[in-house]
Amino acid sequence: MSDIIRMQAVSVIPINAEGKILLQLRDDRPDINYPNCWTIFGGAVESNETPDQAIQRKLLENIEFELPLRLWKVQTIPIKLNGQSMIVESYTYVGFIDRDTPEIKLNKGQTLDYFGPEDLDDLKIGFNFAKLFREFFAALADGKLFVEINDHIHLKTELTRSLYINN
Repeated sequence: MSDIIRMQAVSVIPINAEGKILLQLRDDRPDINYPNCWTIFGGAVESNETPDQAIQRKLLENIEFELPLRLWKVQTIPIKLNGQSMIVESYTYVGFIDRDTPEIKLNKGQTLDYFGPEDLDDLKIGFNFAKLFREFFAALADGKLFVEINDHIHLKTELTRSLYINN
């Protein structure tokens, strides 16, 4: 039995003034996880950086600009990847974005677009993010999370922490 690998990962849910989130369509290549699926920007936290630094680095790598962000959710998620057991501490940020898709330079993936909660059922979503997106839109609708147009995300509740346990 192999040892469990622990790692940190970050992701961001950019939201526009219409209440839609910006998603990226991943490349359609067999050598990557979730090819040709919609997802949010993010990735692994490197050993020399904090999650806050990592998410800004990932934004710069993917779309060449930073966003004002707030940490919304921290989850501890057990996964199995290529037969290896891992525990991922996942940091999800939210941020206001005021750019239309033609104004955004995408460096990774096929394309990007904005989607609302009514669009989720029609999308092939990677990394099991559909549940996260639904939770995000529910928090927005319930007033637990709201966006001010002046580039600030305000959280009305405490940081959300979740532990996923395989049953």
